[in-house]
Amino acid sequence: MNKKIISIIICLFFYSCGFQPMLKNYDISKLNIKKINYSGKNDLNYLLKNFLNLEEKNNNKGIVINLSIAESISSATKNTSGISTEEDLTIIITINIQNEQNNDLLTDTISETKRLSITNNMSTDEQTRNIEKNNLIRSLSQKIKFRIQTAVR
Repeated sequence: MNKKIISIIICLFFYSCGFQPMLKNYDISKLNIKKINYSGKNDLNYLLKNFLNLEEKNNNKGIVINLSIAESISSATKNTSGISTEEDLTIIITINIQNEQNNDLLTDTISETKRLSITNNMSTDEQTRNIEKNNLIRSLSQKIKFRIQTAVR
């Protein structure tokens, strides 16, 4: 009985304390971005641009965002005859954000890995790999948006 009363009081305290998430109402489209530089493989850059959906503004003031994307594929497991049966697909993105004076606001590297099964059908494996690249870049783009918001704020 005492635990219920204490938990109700604690809930009421946190409810009325005025806590609000820092980035809840933050609109990233209002962010003043002078330039976004992408480097890495073209197909990965294309996906990253689409998922980020950031707009550059043509003026002299604003932040500069440098994004470098890379992928690596490595054998994870092999069967008894030495043939790979699973591989790890890793997407790595390096972020650098600079203000108008070219001072670094943020330099960070984020990555995600997905383990994929390998079959005897190469076209199916390639299709699966492309789908997983899509998913990994979508997830990483959300993390990049969050890091941009926190760095600028």
